[in-house]
Parts: sequence; C-alpha cells; structure tokens
Amino acid sequence: MPYFDSKDRTVFSPQNDKLEPFYKLLEQYHQTIGGSHLFDDLVETYEYLDSVFKNKEEMNNEPITTNRNDGSGRNPIPGNTF
Repeated sequence: MPYFDSKDRTVFSPQNDKLEPFYKLLEQYHQTIGGSHLFDDLVETYEYLDSVFKNKEEMNNEPITTNRNDGSGRNPIPGNTF
C-alpha cells in the first residue's frame, strides 16, 4: 500500500479508487503545506471519506438479515397505535 510521510503524520493511499485524485493532491502539496492546519484538515477529510467508502463497501457485501418470518429481508413497520 503506497503512502507518504508528511511533517507529523503518515498518509496512506486510498482503499477506494474514487479518492485517488485527492490522495495525489495531498501527496503533491505535502512538502509545501504539510503540518499546517489547512493540510491537517484536508487529510482528516480525506481519511474520513476513505472510511465512509470502505464502510459502504462492507455493508454492500454483507448478507441481508431478516426480522420477519416471510424472508423478505425488510424490517417490520409497526402499525399505527393512534
């Protein structure tokens, strides 16, 4: 897994290809703005998005569990109790 070291942190390549341009931007400018608040905010946003994409992929690979006896996989909708 490719990575680069900035002034006070290591930034790893994304697990999702959609974030590759963002990673390349961070890699290109880390020598200039690395260690700044702006760079730290950008890296935190990048890492957050990478984790969101990873979690989304994991959710898509999990089997659907069912809470109903009909096997539809949908959660039951409670009826009106008005």
